[in-house]
Amino acid sequence: MINVANIYPHPDNPRKDVGDVTELAESIKKQGVMQNLTVIPLPALTEEPEEQPDADTESLSSDFHVIIGHRRLAAAKLAGIETVPCKIVSKISKKEQVSIMLEENMQREDLTVWEQAQGFQMMLDLGETEDTIADKTGFSKTTIKHRLNIAKLDQDELKNKEQDKNFQLSLKDLYELERIKDVEERNKILREATDNRNLVAKVRSYIREKERQKKTDAIVKMLKELGVVEAPKQYAREQYGNKWEKVKSFRINDEVPESIRLKNKKDEKLYYYDVGYEVRIVRKKKAVKKKLTPAEQKEKEKKENRKYMKDVLKKLDERRRLFVMDIVEGRIAPIKDEEKVKDALWSALVLNQSCLYPSRLSYFFAGKPLYECTEEEKKEVSEKVTKLTILHQMLVLLNAAMDGTELIKYDGTYKKENGQALMDGYKVLRLYGWSFEDEEEEKVVDGSHEFYEEESGT
Repeated sequence: MINVANIYPHPDNPRKDVGDVTELAESIKKQGVMQNLTVIPLPALTEEPEEQPDADTESLSSDFHVIIGHRRLAAAKLAGIETVPCKIVSKISKKEQVSIMLEENMQREDLTVWEQAQGFQMMLDLGETEDTIADKTGFSKTTIKHRLNIAKLDQDELKNKEQDKNFQLSLKDLYELERIKDVEERNKILREATDNRNLVAKVRSYIREKERQKKTDAIVKMLKELGVVEAPKQYAREQYGNKWEKVKSFRINDEVPESIRLKNKKDEKLYYYDVGYEVRIVRKKKAVKKKLTPAEQKEKEKKENRKYMKDVLKKLDERRRLFVMDIVEGRIAPIKDEEKVKDALWSALVLNQSCLYPSRLSYFFAGKPLYECTEEEKKEVSEKVTKLTILHQMLVLLNAAMDGTELIKYDGTYKKENGQALMDGYKVLRLYGWSFEDEEEEKVVDGSHEFYEEESGT
């Protein structure tokens, strides 16, 4: 028997919180500690196995660290028990100590995912490999890889999210993060996500952006080989005026062409510009020297502002379609309370004046009218439409109703009714994790953007 005052928790115990030991303490008060604790002499923490004292010769009045029985030790102290039965082991390496504690806790399903991740990383740091960790703990290499990826995350942020009941972080969500190679980007998404659905949506948005950029880079490479140069910085603000005209464009959702041919004049200079949903080839218009009156200048600026906001809405339409596609194809987890979603959906459908045309369901998958599809495409689209649940049909119809919604009146003011309908639609999508990519997008939709004209009398 060893005095509990001489026994300390192991500093590298993967389990950081022994939890509530009240019931165990009550049991120990009545029956005592029925199973030995396994402890190591204090020098075993810092010395190599061959330099450690023999277990048989170690004095029971020495100090020890527990490697098996942390909960029993805490409960015994709570119960006021002075001594506990112990098995002393020595000549044991740091790796073996951590491995024993991991195996003990994992067999009893005592460790949280976060604690498992820390334990595996500790073993890796001590020189183990994924193979040897698998042999010693009984976990598959796949599980170990997942846990080690979790260990790479910002542990403080991970712990905060794990303890936040409203966030509802799951292993599946963390596995989604693994799809992103850059650990800094993983941490950024983990930090910015408002809940587990928003985290998954942000991961998919990031991956989609990477795929978009890959296609864009391939198109730009071919254009550069043809002598097309990047548009100057001022194009971003001048594109909505009369200084530039579009020659050709390549939609990013389409396949990247094998080659590009341009019919331009020999001395004509062409430029490319990445809009987001397309790579645009443009050229400068021939300058027309005309001095605008203040009224004409103001009208010109209004037109440019409208074009800009319409472009923002067009990008939103495309991003929203892809988001809804992720929902209906199961890449975003379903919501348990479907009735709540249906109620919100129905309200949004009414506000957006949705028309229940079957053709809208097929157009969603085909991206074009059925009469433009081949027989094979029609068959594929028909199969997808048939598999849609009522809830998913409603989501597709909502997306169609939101598509191309006009928010700008003829005088440049905001169409409040249409804007409210759109915001209600996005409110439904937020249940699945939707978020606007930046403040600019949201301001265009909710009417607070500076480019909207003020209504007379306000």
